[in-house]
Amino acid sequence: MTGLGFEVNTDIALIDPNWDEFATLHDRRYGLAIAYIKNVVKGRSYENKVMDVVAGDNGFYVQSKNFPAAFYGDTGEAELSFITEAEAQAVAWEAVAAYRANEAQSLTCVYSEVTPADVFFGYRFDNSEGADRYELGHLRSNLPLHLRVMLDAPEENSLLKHRQGVVIYQRTPSGQHLLLKAPGRRQPFPLLDGFIE
Repeated sequence: MTGLGFEVNTDIALIDPNWDEFATLHDRRYGLAIAYIKNVVKGRSYENKVMDVVAGDNGFYVQSKNFPAAFYGDTGEAELSFITEAEAQAVAWEAVAAYRANEAQSLTCVYSEVTPADVFFGYRFDNSEGADRYELGHLRSNLPLHLRVMLDAPEENSLLKHRQGVVIYQRTPSGQHLLLKAPGRRQPFPLLDGFIE
């Protein structure tokens, strides 16, 4: 089940960029796609102090408040639920285990709302064992304020009941624990390289 629609994932652009040209290149490559996703996804916001999570009938998106270039959006179907703190901790542990076992392409965890935030960002370049990874920050044992894992496993994963997809956890300001699951992957937005000048 891949569903119809598009996804926009800026993870790869955040890996060791040329900071002198970052804003211009990021806007050229992702600006139209991000605007499109935000326009299509009209839904409810589940924001906290570090991330905005918006989910509606036409998809969802996640965007960092401290670093808006960190964006993931998807116009496919997603399942939203509220879970207990114990279930949230189990989701976090399973997400880390999937990333460490090469069953996830990327893992983002935001642990604090201070600037600069206490974060972990990990990205795997391919599925092979021992594949190169880019990692920034440190994983913590405490429950994050926000977590996003992009699953890409050889077999069905217990978090998603699917081989591929995204799982997002968000702690709300009221202390609720939001879980968003979107099995499968959509096509990348068709104009990710922008317009030819």
